Amino acid sequence: MKPIISESVFKILYNLITKHKTPEVRQLGEELAKAEIVKDEVLQKNVVSLNSTVEFLDASVNKPIRMQIVLPEDADLGQRKISILAPISIALIGFKERDQFIWKMQSGTKYLKILKVFN
Repeated sequence: MKPIISESVFKILYNLITKHKTPEVRQLGEELAKAEIVKDEVLQKNVVSLNSTVEFLDASVNKPIRMQIVLPEDADLGQRKISILAPISIALIGFKERDQFIWKMQSGTKYLKILKVFN
């Protein structure tokens, strides 16, 4: 399964990864390298992108989690706004509603299912 990213979001994220040097940034760069880049107007509304609110299941938690994926400077856990550089955001970006996949994180392997995407 390849992540799908719009051209404008790809440019924003590419600029972000050229400015930072952390393991998360490296992982985001690896995901961008695999991604299918599409024109903004053809990106489907059910694909997780920057500023999307996404509801997903993490099998280890067993209840839906809802959060918005934002740029690092806009992150606010109290408002459920999670940085694109957070491992869970990197896992979800570019995938769509009903996608299910396994993602390796520092905290262990996660079994994720995207339930709903709000763009």
